[in-house]
Parts: sequence; structure tokens; C-alpha cells
Amino acid sequence: MKNIIFLIVSTPILLHGQIEELKQRTSLFLQEQSKAFKIKEINGSEPDYGILKETQFIFHQYYQLKQIDKEINELGNSVRPKYDLSTFAYEDEEELKYALKFWFKEFIGNKRITPGRDYRKVDHVKPTLIIIERNTITILTLSCYATDIQEFRNWRSIMLAVFGSPNSILVEIGCNGPIEWTKNSPDPKDPSWKR
Repeated sequence: MKNIIFLIVSTPILLHGQIEELKQRTSLFLQEQSKAFKIKEINGSEPDYGILKETQFIFHQYYQLKQIDKEINELGNSVRPKYDLSTFAYEDEEELKYALKFWFKEFIGNKRITPGRDYRKVDHVKPTLIIIERNTITILTLSCYATDIQEFRNWRSIMLAVFGSPNSILVEIGCNGPIEWTKNSPDPKDPSWKR
């Protein structure tokens, strides 16, 4: 009986701790970017992540990062690139896995994907980094016209340093594809991922 009472009392404390950790990581990431970007916390106009926003997350934040200095993009236009950062937290790893199974049925670009399987081309998607870590999903969406391969790799390193761990799953999406599972890719034959 004491164990049940302890579990009931400790669960909200653990959830609060996990959310606080995600908030701290997000704050660190935004602080690191604040010299080069104007940062806004926005309620709407988030990129289309498929049906991820319909999952049962317990915490969610969205920020838009707009570069302060203009740059010339690959089309020769002077632009201030915008980036989108979204974080989602779930009650536990089991809830996260359930949410992922649901999300993968209608993923970014309305593509149905299989965990661990790469896809060459996906129409209408922007370069995106997705870090799946314990009970959180962190997504950084970049601009097709303002992001080269070196910049993408730099963002990947920054994101993994702040939001990742050795056990994180990393999904990378290029401009109109590909979708690649580049770190700790799940086994597509693992029955626990079956829909």
C-alpha cells in the first residue's frame, strides 16, 4: 500500500522534473542562438508536422528564430532565414512510443513511414532535424533556400549537444527528402514498432 501511495505522489514530481529539464535545454539552446537570431515564442503558425500535434503530449512549446543579419540565398535574394523549434514532452517512454506509432502513419509531408526505413523523396518538406530522446521529441525546421549542407551539419551538432544523448534517435529530412534515420535507427523488423 505504501508503494502505491509513493507512486501516486512521486509521479507528478517526476513529470514536472522531466518538463523542467526540457525547458532548461530549450532555454540553453535559445540563449546560444540569441546573438544571431530574434527569438519569438509563438502560439500558432507552426510548421505542418503531420498528425504529431494530435498526440497526447503533456507539454509543448514552439519558437521561431529569425536571423538578425540578412544573407544572400542560393537564388541570389537577400533574406533573413527563419527557423522553427518545437518541443513535445510525453508522460513516459511508453506514451512517447505510442505517439510515434500514431505519428508515423501520417508523418511530415503526409508520408506514412516505417521506423528505421529511409525514404529518398518526400514532396513539400523542408530540411528538418528530429531528436527523439527518452520521453521528448525536439524538431528544428530550416529553410530550403537558406540552408546548405554545412549549415545543416552545424545545426545537427548544436541540436545533439543540447537535446541529445548517446541513446537519442536522430531523423534527418532534406529539402523534399530524403528522410534518413542517422542515429540509433530502430529496427524496421522490430515487432514493438508494428502498427
